[in-house]
Amino acid sequence: MEKLYLYKWTWAEVRDYLKKDSVIILPFGSTEQHGLHLPLGNDALIAIRLAEDAARATKTIVAPPCWFGWAPHHMAYPGTISLKPETLIQLLYEVLRSLIFHGFKRLIVVNGHRKANLPPLEIACSRIRNETGAYAAIADPFFLADTAAREIMESPPGGIGHAEELETSHMMHIFPELVDIKKAVKNLPKKKKFHVTDPYVIGDRVFTPSTLEGLRKATEPSGVIGDPTLSTAEKGDRLHRALVNNLVEVIKMARKEKVTLKPVAPCF
Repeated sequence: MEKLYLYKWTWAEVRDYLKKDSVIILPFGSTEQHGLHLPLGNDALIAIRLAEDAARATKTIVAPPCWFGWAPHHMAYPGTISLKPETLIQLLYEVLRSLIFHGFKRLIVVNGHRKANLPPLEIACSRIRNETGAYAAIADPFFLADTAAREIMESPPGGIGHAEELETSHMMHIFPELVDIKKAVKNLPKKKKFHVTDPYVIGDRVFTPSTLEGLRKATEPSGVIGDPTLSTAEKGDRLHRALVNNLVEVIKMARKEKVTLKPVAPCF
C-alpha cells in the first residue's frame, strides 16, 4: 500500500526519512458550502489531491490534512464549519512547530481554501519563519497557477469567485463523482466600483469583509459567485497539471534553500 501520509508511517520510518530529506507538505482546506453542485469538502479535497500528486512526483511525505478553515460568511448555508482566524493561526503554528522540533526544515502548506484562508496561514508561517529559521511557504491555487488559469478560464471579469468555473472544472477532473453539473447555476456579482473579489481582474479595489447576511443575499438560492456552467473536465485537467507542475517546482526549490534552524521547543 502506498504510504504518502505521515500518519501511516512509524516513528522509525520518519526518523529515517529525516536523515535524507526535510521537506513535508501540509494540505489545508475548509468544510463549507460550494453551491448546489459541489461538495462541502471541495477545498480540502483539492488541497489533498494536489499534495498527493506532488508528493508522488517528488517522493515527499504529506502531513495529515486539515479539513477546517476560516469561513464565517459561508455559515449562511447548512454544513459549513468555520474556525476563528486566531484558532487557525494557532493550529498551523503548533503543527509546524511540532514538525520542526523533529527536524523538518522545509514546510510547504497547500491552501485549498484559496485567498480566504490566507491571512491566518500567512501570519502563522511568518511567525514560524522568524522564530525558528525554517523555510515555510504557502501554495494557493488562486496564485500558484495564475498564468494557466488566465489562459483557461472563459468567465467574464468578476466571474471568478466561489464554486465557479475554475473550482468546478478542477473538481470535475479530480473528483467527477462528487460533481452534479446539472445543478450548477450562474450568478455573476453586480458591478460595483472598487469592490471586486475576482483575483484575475486588473483594477483598483478595496477590501470589505463578507458577512453571513451579505453573502446569503448575494448568492441565494445557490451559494455560487461566478459561472460554473462554463466548467469542463478538460479545463480542470489543464489547471490541475499546471498546479501540480508548479508545486513540484516549489518543492524542488525548497530543497535547495539554505536553512539553519534555531533551537525549537514543542508547544506545551
